[in-house]
Amino acid sequence: MFANKGNIDSTGNNTINNTGERAQFEINHYANPQQILNKTYLYGFCVKFSEVEDTAESYDTEIASDIEEKMDYNEIDLYKEIFFECDHYIDDVEAILEEIPRRQRILSKINNKYKRFKKFEKWNDKDELCEWVYNYLYETIENDQSSGDIFLEDAELAIQALMYYSFTKCKLLDPIPKKS
Repeated sequence: MFANKGNIDSTGNNTINNTGERAQFEINHYANPQQILNKTYLYGFCVKFSEVEDTAESYDTEIASDIEEKMDYNEIDLYKEIFFECDHYIDDVEAILEEIPRRQRILSKINNKYKRFKKFEKWNDKDELCEWVYNYLYETIENDQSSGDIFLEDAELAIQALMYYSFTKCKLLDPIPKKS
């Protein structure tokens, strides 16, 4: 009678399992210290930024230098922590960007905005420059009427993941000078 019975298996924090014969409801209470990346927001941001008209720079997908060494070279503290928290999203960002037709414009826009802030604004440290880039990206999405309701936590995480990806591609902050 139960041989072909299917089951629904829900795993994760605060989910309910009800599987198998004589099943009982069980609520999973797992501690999940990491946030979940809302890929819909990240995809929306990437599409929005790819539509910005700007001069296209080369789109290099190779990581140019040692990440931690580059963080130390740029003397970032706050964004070092933020970037380490986003490290495990890099494959998600790469997968999403593969679906965006003009993805080079996303990194180009972030790179150009960073260079402009660095050159034309007074700043105390590179964390402050990163924060300005973050605020610019957030305001761009917040002002876009087609974005709908934005949940602050999802927007923050998506932008930070995109910024970290840009950082790994040497489009945000300064690359380590090559040794001759």
